Amino acid sequence: MQLLQGRTWWLDFPSAVGIYLFPDKTCLLVDSGASENFGRRIHRIMEKRGYTVRALFNTHAHADHCGGNRYLQKATGCQIYASPLEAAFMENPLLIPYGLYSASPVRALKNKFLMPEACRVACRVDEGELFINGCVFKVLELPGHSLGHLGLITPDGVLFAGDSLISKDKLSEFPFLYLADVEKQLDTLNLLRNINVKRIFLAHGGLQDDVHDLIDSNYRMLTELLDCTRGLINQPRTREEMLPLLVERFRLPVNRNQYFLILATLSACLSYLCNTKQAKVYIDNNRLLFMLSGGRDC
Repeated sequence: MQLLQGRTWWLDFPSAVGIYLFPDKTCLLVDSGASENFGRRIHRIMEKRGYTVRALFNTHAHADHCGGNRYLQKATGCQIYASPLEAAFMENPLLIPYGLYSASPVRALKNKFLMPEACRVACRVDEGELFINGCVFKVLELPGHSLGHLGLITPDGVLFAGDSLISKDKLSEFPFLYLADVEKQLDTLNLLRNINVKRIFLAHGGLQDDVHDLIDSNYRMLTELLDCTRGLINQPRTREEMLPLLVERFRLPVNRNQYFLILATLSACLSYLCNTKQAKVYIDNNRLLFMLSGGRDC
């Protein structure tokens, strides 16, 4: 455990876990790590320090953020908080590979990296004040990376922002963004640019010192993704024709999981371009094609 501010701490896991310690020796967790093993480690760490897990707030339903939920819920009886959209995925994790594959998924996608163990979400929360054990937290809606992504500001003024921003180190390792909704991500970047908090903490990247510079880096990455997508549809192409060109452009590693995650981001970019009338989608010769609106008349 490492101190952030006041009663706000964090656990240094690959997907960092936030902690708020209540005076009565109970605590709130923000996310739960990638698997049951991380849930066990969290439970062991908190018990060793004499704390009981009272509540668990999930920023979103990706497996590396809620993989320990089920174990912690069974071990401690903690109440789980999430947005209504993310709760649906957490209680029915098959929806995650289903959403990526658009049908009952091939068995290879039913894996621990995409499907966390199901848990029960006791409290579906929206933006606004959240009262837990006599303390006031503030919930922010930060969609884009996922449809119902939330952030949580603790009473100490620390914002746990989940994956709404990607750190510069992570962007240098993997120069790409996983996005579900480009328009919402742009709104989230604008919100974070103007927010007044003492500290912003990311699940992948930790405490951020220069948030405005980081937001600019994320914005540039998103702009580059959109520009690349526009370039790919200077001529009519299907998504499947675009994907290897996108992978080559950003030099991305690809396995079965990554293929569908990259395809999802490409789909989000195409949706944004079509919805803002920069591109069009149509059927030609039994193929679903995308093309810039200023291109050939279709």
